[in-house]
Amino acid sequence: MAENFLTRSHAERYPHFAQFLKELFEDRLCSNNFGTKSMNEERNQVFQEYQKTINSYEAIKLVYDCIWDIIADSNVEDDESLKTLETAFVSSELAESMKIVKGDKPNTEDALRVFGVNFKQEKVDDDVTLWTQAQLKNQLIEKGIVLLNEMGHDVQGNNQELLKAKLNQLPSLISSKLKAAENLKKTMEENDQALKEQYTKYTTTLLESLQIMENLLQKHMIEIQNEQNVSQSESLEVQCDALYLKIKSLHLEILCETYTKETVPALKKISKELEAKSEQTENEIRASRLRLNRYESVGHDFNCIVNEYGKLRETIKQKKWTLEKLQSYSVN
Repeated sequence: MAENFLTRSHAERYPHFAQFLKELFEDRLCSNNFGTKSMNEERNQVFQEYQKTINSYEAIKLVYDCIWDIIADSNVEDDESLKTLETAFVSSELAESMKIVKGDKPNTEDALRVFGVNFKQEKVDDDVTLWTQAQLKNQLIEKGIVLLNEMGHDVQGNNQELLKAKLNQLPSLISSKLKAAENLKKTMEENDQALKEQYTKYTTTLLESLQIMENLLQKHMIEIQNEQNVSQSESLEVQCDALYLKIKSLHLEILCETYTKETVPALKKISKELEAKSEQTENEIRASRLRLNRYESVGHDFNCIVNEYGKLRETIKQKKWTLEKLQSYSVN
């Protein structure tokens, strides 16, 4: 959303333009609305004429609406005057709507014909005019009483003179109310502008504060993390040293419990037996290796002879079993 005022952040972003505006207003080269004196006078004159036109239009419209209210009122006692007023008012409205052009001296006997219906423009005599003025006066008094009640002035029970005095003061009261409302609107706009400026200022300050806080936190976290890492490494080093000493102590305890005065002779005897068995086992291994080397030196033919020998022994065994079976059968 675009902002319609120059904020502090804009002035800081565009310092040359801000300085130009400052010099422009200090030297009074132009007014607050950037217009010359003649232009401002012309503008004020046009505005005053415009206000007069609006006031005149509102007054005519008020009378116009009141006349229609009188015509539409079913409680009016003088039916003849009401009918005459209605005919004259409706015919004039139709003439204005149809834009019928008349001469300088219109003929009052001419009738207005619209959609096949003749509307004669009747002349409003003095009695009807006075009656209409009285009805308008009553309508305006009623509207004035309603306005006074809405503005907080109690007029119930007042006599005619006091009511008339209050009604005469009604324009000044309304004018003061409008002026107060305009001043209030202007004050609210100024407050809104100041609030937006303060909001922009506070937002900028808050963002700067958050940036500073972020930098401080990063610096603090880096320092704290470094200190924590150093402390943790020192703690792990101490734990490793303690574990090494504990293992070494446990090793020494095992040695002390194993090699006592009572167990050393037995351990020596066991050691000698183990050494003897170890030497015997090594001798057997060497003998086995020698036999293996001799077998390997014979070559592939020795393996074939061994296989044939095994087969012959198996054949002889089967023959013996067959012979034994035959002998047993012959005996039976």
